[in-house]
Amino acid sequence: MSTKQGRSGYIRLLPMIPLRLLCLVLFLFAFSALPGIFELIDSSPYHDLYSNKEARAADHTLSHALAGKIGDLQMSFGVYPEAKVAIYIVYGADEYKLLSSGKAAIVEFSDAFYSGKERAIYARSKDQVLDNHLKILVHEYIHWYIEELFTAAPLWFHEGMATYFSQQLGYDRYLIYLKESLINPHSDLFRMGYRYPEHREDWPRFYLSSAMAVRYMQDRYPLQWQRFWESVARDKRSGKRSTFSTCFVNSYQMSLWDFHRKFAIHSKRQGYLYLFVALNSLIFAILPFAMFAIARKRRRRLLELPDLPLQDEESEPEDPDRT
Repeated sequence: MSTKQGRSGYIRLLPMIPLRLLCLVLFLFAFSALPGIFELIDSSPYHDLYSNKEARAADHTLSHALAGKIGDLQMSFGVYPEAKVAIYIVYGADEYKLLSSGKAAIVEFSDAFYSGKERAIYARSKDQVLDNHLKILVHEYIHWYIEELFTAAPLWFHEGMATYFSQQLGYDRYLIYLKESLINPHSDLFRMGYRYPEHREDWPRFYLSSAMAVRYMQDRYPLQWQRFWESVARDKRSGKRSTFSTCFVNSYQMSLWDFHRKFAIHSKRQGYLYLFVALNSLIFAILPFAMFAIARKRRRRLLELPDLPLQDEESEPEDPDRT
């Protein structure tokens, strides 16, 4: 009887062999499609840097510069998380596309992204990006930093902090913000607290408006800004994250809706500044041509003047003593 049971069990196992083999093949195929294995190439008190290629001298230089930027950021806010963030430098466009696929469209078209689920940063290698690579990594680090400190931080604060304090708001982008404030003075900051714009052409305005909102939050209310970060630091020392809305209301003594309304008025006024800047730019652009036209007209008038006869030189008086 035991022999029959053994043979029966052996027979039942036969159909399982192809199924297990198929699962193994599928697993190996999926594994081969993943990016190369990431290895730790550098580390600092703030981050661990991984890459799917061997470490290069440029990687260590980048990591050292990033550590300096992070240290300055933490010092400016006065909040020092104990955790470190994992940063993965992804060589190869296909590898990065594989990691970013299935996420929001704004992630798939990005040069880097922060994964809240994995609490890690994925960034394209320097050869794949046109913008400053260090600023891109600082931008994504700030996303991680905010996640470490806050709960329910609005999207405009996330992107505003990341854009403004990574110094990605250059003068040319500031002019774009002023122009957009003039053309479309209605701020949609409140809506941006929940989701990204649906259309790709609206993304630049989204980042610019968010950055300018953080700048307004800091420059217009410096004492409240200081109280805000002091409150966050106290919560962090006690081992908890700050609820953004509570921390904001207690520090600024206004609701988020009131802040949105005040910022909308500020943005509208900024639009008129664009007219002033544009007018000055126009004047400086026309000035060389105007000076050239004036000089040409003056030369023409000089040429039209009649020629005057030259006066004869006076003869020297004769010396009476000379013979």
